[in-house]
Amino acid sequence: MQRWLILLLAFGFAACSSLPYHAKPPKVSVADVGIKSLGIFEQHFDVGLRVSNPNDFDLTIEALEFELELNGRAFAKGLTRTSALIPAISSTVLRVDAVTQSRNLIQQIKTLPAEPLKEGVPYRIIGRVKTDQSSRWLPFDKQGVYGREDRPARGRAI
Repeated sequence: MQRWLILLLAFGFAACSSLPYHAKPPKVSVADVGIKSLGIFEQHFDVGLRVSNPNDFDLTIEALEFELELNGRAFAKGLTRTSALIPAISSTVLRVDAVTQSRNLIQQIKTLPAEPLKEGVPYRIIGRVKTDQSSRWLPFDKQGVYGREDRPARGRAI
């Protein structure tokens, strides 16, 4: 009886794990954003999400959902059910359709200062990803700057 209890507990703990014990969750960031269609009530964007696999084994992305903020304001939401293989210690760009409401776009236009086009636009992407290595969705939250120009270092090269 005691063996069955130990075996049952061992299987229970194994089933609760989200990834193999040595695995790291994939990292997600914004690679690019393009306009797909503009409508009166909503707009569709083609968002390129860079998904990085920091593990020494391949991961298959099965689904991904996210919310994108620009300049600290809600901008767009996206969801995809896809099957994309991310090789070990590698990354790829997933194309995802994102939708925004007209009021969110108008707020972005109103609050966007002229200078961010040179400095880039601060963004935050919050979401979750489902992989073949996990029975649960894995959360992600990444902040960055989209469109920042790389400036050459000042001074002289020696």
